[in-house]
Amino acid sequence: MRPPRSLVCCLVLLALAAGCSNPFAPKKREGGEQQAPALPATTPEILLDNLSRAFNDRDKDLYETLLDEDFWFTEKNCLGEDVFFNGREEELAFMGGSRDGSRQGIFGRFRTFEYDFDLISRTVELGRDYPDAFPGDPDGHPDEDWVVFRGRTYMLMVDENNDGFRVEQVMNYKLRQGSDGLWRIIRWIDDPLSGGAECGTAAQGKPVAGQITWGEAKGR
Repeated sequence: MRPPRSLVCCLVLLALAAGCSNPFAPKKREGGEQQAPALPATTPEILLDNLSRAFNDRDKDLYETLLDEDFWFTEKNCLGEDVFFNGREEELAFMGGSRDGSRQGIFGRFRTFEYDFDLISRTVELGRDYPDAFPGDPDGHPDEDWVVFRGRTYMLMVDENNDGFRVEQVMNYKLRQGSDGLWRIIRWIDDPLSGGAECGTAAQGKPVAGQITWGEAKGR
């Protein structure tokens, strides 16, 4: 038997009065201010804006949309040797936690995440200049042009106990455009920590207290 129409109306009004939320509505910032959805990354510049938003909002879902399926992160020392590297799934686990929820990622461990990027240069890697040196060469892209942003990146992470660390490092983001027209990060390459003592020379001085590399932060 169908319930009376008056009962249905009452239930609807009660639900509205209880403040039922729309799961598809844009997120709200602290203080109740509604935040517009992130724009699709139809340009490399929009992708950089979305990257900043993903970090500052600790938005693991948005961050996942910014990484290419062939994403690869590398961090080198001053001798040019890789000291830390990971692929896409490892990156998502580092930032957002494990898929099964058994382990928190960086976004979950810190109540504050501040990110800022100061652009140094914007260049284009022409595919004709980057042939495959060998089958499966991760840096070869003879049929694609990649956009490269290089800049100094600042990150500050603070947990509930007011403990944390900061990163100040030159980073390189290489972006490729997918078949859907959207840009994604395919390579993230960190320079050695500026001002550090990786090569053991006195001229480089000592690392700043509380400052570590981004690779070290992800490896903790």
